[in-house]
Amino acid sequence: MIHGCWPSCRRLPASPHLLTWRGRFRTRDLHQRAAEALGATTATYRLSQLRYDLANCRAKGLVLKVPKTQTYRLTPQGFRICVLFLKLFHRVYAPFTAAILRPFADDAGLPSNRRSALDQLYAGIDRALDQLLDHLGFRVAA
Repeated sequence: MIHGCWPSCRRLPASPHLLTWRGRFRTRDLHQRAAEALGATTATYRLSQLRYDLANCRAKGLVLKVPKTQTYRLTPQGFRICVLFLKLFHRVYAPFTAAILRPFADDAGLPSNRRSALDQLYAGIDRALDQLLDHLGFRVAA
């Protein structure tokens, strides 16, 4: 995740289960799922932190608080961003990180013209992301 680019709501899980009752959700219903998605417990990711993250999402126009209730709902923009992140995760991040975490040792020695089309495409994504981040002024953390 590009830190500094997205609000803290980038940490909230994008889940179709959020839309439980007429497209609305409550913080207490989201708390457990958000903590699990962050690899935390509800004791370490407190409800106040979730509310802070939701406030940031509200400020960015991604969620709205339903008046006179204790519920929130995704805005159309928030829904589009959730769908975008889910698609990126399933189509790019998951396969890409699987190749990074469990690479074949012999792949590093192959010249690019001998790599599979899929490996070349992923390498292209990697280069394009590096160029994008460089253009935006982001540097790789040491």
